[in-house]
Amino acid sequence: MKRVNALAVLISFAAATAAMGAWKLYASYPTPGPNPQGYGGGGPEAGYIVMAGANPHIYFYWWIRSSIISSFPAPGGAGAWGIAREPGGGLFITNSRTSWIYETTTQGSLVNSFRCPFDGPADCEFAWPGFIVAIPDRNIIALLNRKTGSLIGTYAGPGRRPTGCGGYGHFYVSDMGTHTVYEDGVPIITGIQTPVGLGYTASTAPPYDILLYVVDDATDRYYIYWRDDLAILPASLGRVKALFR
Repeated sequence: MKRVNALAVLISFAAATAAMGAWKLYASYPTPGPNPQGYGGGGPEAGYIVMAGANPHIYFYWWIRSSIISSFPAPGGAGAWGIAREPGGGLFITNSRTSWIYETTTQGSLVNSFRCPFDGPADCEFAWPGFIVAIPDRNIIALLNRKTGSLIGTYAGPGRRPTGCGGYGHFYVSDMGTHTVYEDGVPIITGIQTPVGLGYTASTAPPYDILLYVVDDATDRYYIYWRDDLAILPASLGRVKALFR
């Protein structure tokens, strides 16, 4: 099974490689409310999103129906930003104001917490052998131990203010300073006003990363992109789902 070696990517970033196919806009949907932040994958039809504000909540959101499946208050309160779903496990949620990272169950029960080595963590994702988080104020992506939060390595962001990161077959970074999403250091999606969250869905066969989700705080919407070289074009979600295990 192919997977990104995040340690190698972050500490010694390889030369930019051409994408397997251009990314095209598939659809966009409204977020559950204003001030969306991070995004965590939950499946090809739903995902976890952090809604910021004075009383931030985590929503498991069925975007195809624009409906909320479940929700709970974000641990740490105001400043909640990033979210990641551990495969087969719970959630990790960052707080940019306190710089703490919380591990919870999918229902919101606190399991563990640790302080991020850098102030102001944004969106995050799991990547072997650890956990990666975007640090906007330092223009870096940090690779952390997923249990202790200790620093394993860093990678200089491809833009100016990275807000999200992740990937399975490639490495993606959203950047609010350049309004761009990068794939392996190469700009692939431009013109997003305020990209604050990034997620993806992948298959276990090439081209691996199939859908990208970009959350825009300026428009309060998800933007969903797909590769234009897929064997099965996403005329409907039912056809896209056939690609997933």
